[in-house]
Amino acid sequence: MTRSSSTLPPPEDAANLTKVIEKNKQVAETVQEAAEDLSVVHAVLDSEVPKETLHPDVGQAIEQTDQLKDKLKAAEEKLRSVNEALEQQVAPKGS
Repeated sequence: MTRSSSTLPPPEDAANLTKVIEKNKQVAETVQEAAEDLSVVHAVLDSEVPKETLHPDVGQAIEQTDQLKDKLKAAEEKLRSVNEALEQQVAPKGS
């Protein structure tokens, strides 16, 4: 589906949207880094701490780190998807 030039955002709006997309990309990278860091924490806690010595709350916290990692990864994927959709709206047609 092609868009007529009348449906493209004005240049100043496109420039502002481009800035928003760049900030969104930075947020996506931060979320990805946090997910990776949390994954390392989870792996260390899950493999390095003997299960029989864990207080039940610590065991639950280890499980929650894994769930948080998954949520962060899902959020990062959604941000990337939104960024791609926004970029398609801003990109000049024919490029």
